[in-house]
Amino acid sequence: MPIRARLPRLNLQPVDELIAVRKQQHGGGRGAPPIIGRERQGAVINKSCVLMLSALLQGYVEDVFVYASKRLFKTLKGDEVIARYTDTYFRWGNPNNGNIRRLFQRIGIHYVFEGLGWPKCNSTMINKKLQLINEARNKIAHGQPLPETMSLAKVQNLRNFADQFGQRFAAHVQSKLPA
Repeated sequence: MPIRARLPRLNLQPVDELIAVRKQQHGGGRGAPPIIGRERQGAVINKSCVLMLSALLQGYVEDVFVYASKRLFKTLKGDEVIARYTDTYFRWGNPNNGNIRRLFQRIGIHYVFEGLGWPKCNSTMINKKLQLINEARNKIAHGQPLPETMSLAKVQNLRNFADQFGQRFAAHVQSKLPA
């Protein structure tokens, strides 16, 4: 009996570490941090969390895609073959709902988010959260102002969303593959 590969997992430890630094910086006190220059103290760390979160989600979605591809295409064996395969889609974009949907359409999964959800978060909310992360990431990466402050509470909310997404997405994709 062949050994099945483990489902990919999302590791949010780098984001958790940034959040811990941010909490230590603010001291956990009530109220907003002081303004230094044009932004509140800690804004840079909050923005770093969003960038890191987007990067980790992108890597995780790629890992899930390769996992699914290996299950579908039996010729994807060995590091060199997989590296050549990943070169064919390396510019799929940031992990927003449209890019993820298009990525999985390449292997015949046309409605990758259909049926994915958890309490208080259906597929529509998942798409909105992924879009929010992507839009904030793009504004931060390109030096544009955010429409509103990226507070620590918002960062933690996005981190918790990503955690729930990471706990479910790989198994959800696996359920869409032929047995």
